[in-house]
Amino acid sequence: MAKRVIKTDRIKEIIKNIAADFRFTNELGDFALLFYKYENEDTIRGADIDKMIEYVTTSLSELHNDPQWRAQYLAENPEQKEAKVLENMFVIEQEYKDLLEFLQ
Repeated sequence: MAKRVIKTDRIKEIIKNIAADFRFTNELGDFALLFYKYENEDTIRGADIDKMIEYVTTSLSELHNDPQWRAQYLAENPEQKEAKVLENMFVIEQEYKDLLEFLQ
């Protein structure tokens, strides 16, 4: 059984951030439960590695290939400043890339 031992605080922080994002939106789907499960664990095992890779690669693809996300988000959240949204998305993208590198 494959496993990834989480040795750095950066990876732990990324997993906790993703879980926090799911909590913010009150999600309880499979991916949300996956990140809730591992936010306090030191090892990711088996098929859960593949599920995390799927989530991260899909999310990265959506960030790059869906140019309407920003317009839709800003329309739904008019109090948000576009520059801040772009900064947040850049941070999220970096976290996803770091997590993907760790998982592979």
